[in-house]
Amino acid sequence: MRLLIQAERGDLQQRWQDALSKADVEIAVVPCGTLPQQDDLVLVHWSALSGEQRKALLACAKTSRLILLVDHPLLDEGEALLAQGIYGYANTFIQVSLLPDVVSTVAHGDLWIWPELMQRLLKRLLQRPATPQPDITEWGLSQREQEVLAELGAGRSNKLIARKLDITERTVKAHVSSILEKVGVHDRVELILKLRGAQPPQ
Repeated sequence: MRLLIQAERGDLQQRWQDALSKADVEIAVVPCGTLPQQDDLVLVHWSALSGEQRKALLACAKTSRLILLVDHPLLDEGEALLAQGIYGYANTFIQVSLLPDVVSTVAHGDLWIWPELMQRLLKRLLQRPATPQPDITEWGLSQREQEVLAELGAGRSNKLIARKLDITERTVKAHVSSILEKVGVHDRVELILKLRGAQPPQ
């Protein structure tokens, strides 16, 4: 798997390269607008692309994994781009310590998106008419995991769950990871779909 870094600004190229120097992927810095090959990951400064370059790159979303970094993330833009098949959407100046996690998450086929956008998507899912819900007793969750699950089902963030249950965010993350594993889903979106009686994507 190859990671293409596309950024016209030299400081961004260097910043991203340094942050990903230990990532287990082949890294290539290429000009903005370079079209990826099949299965490539693309970390691109979306704000620097022209309209034509954006259109051409999005046409590759079905065969490659696009991570778009933008100077001013917008909920509507992020949602529209996710609908077109991108895998990542975040601020151009995301903490460099998070970039390896971003790339690793996308490399494993999962989404990495701006937290506020994730909350919006979860709320949209929660507003959909529910079909018959699954029997959560079959998932073998502990009492505390069931409490966390109830909060997740209400679309609450880790911070709000921690505050309500009087535990740390780190503990919430541990419970969420355990829940996802027991339920057999990859992320919160799939978990909400399953809670609502919908079939998560394969």
